[in-house]
Amino acid sequence: MATLASFEKVNDLIGVIHRCMRRFFESQMKKYDITPPQFEVLVILWNEDGLVLSDLGRRLSRDGPTITGIIDRMEKKQLLVRRRNTRDRRVIQVYLTEKAWEIKDNLMKMQKEAGMNITGNFSDQDIKTLEELLHKVLVNVEEKIMPHVA
Repeated sequence: MATLASFEKVNDLIGVIHRCMRRFFESQMKKYDITPPQFEVLVILWNEDGLVLSDLGRRLSRDGPTITGIIDRMEKKQLLVRRRNTRDRRVIQVYLTEKAWEIKDNLMKMQKEAGMNITGNFSDQDIKTLEELLHKVLVNVEEKIMPHVA
């Protein structure tokens, strides 16, 4: 069983890693005039363009007003457009523009290179172990922490 002291060390490390990586990604994304939340939207839509706005919000764990604000700003930057579903006008779908597709390769390359730099000295077993441990953390967060979030 983990001690409180060991949890604090892990928590501190996760926090430092998160802050460092966030600063790095923010600096790289500035070149494209996008923010980390906007990048998250792009990644999802690059894989599944035309998602319903409410589904996009759920996938990003963002509430309605927050995802609407992100989408509004991306629309002003001409990265995406909203369209009403032809079968149900109440449903709004989100589609990427040509501009968003044009920056995909560069942003994904940047993300991949960062990942390679982070894990370049890891063995395949190290990667597998890290993935398994992080998956356990995620399951614990989803089952034991998230139910208490209002």
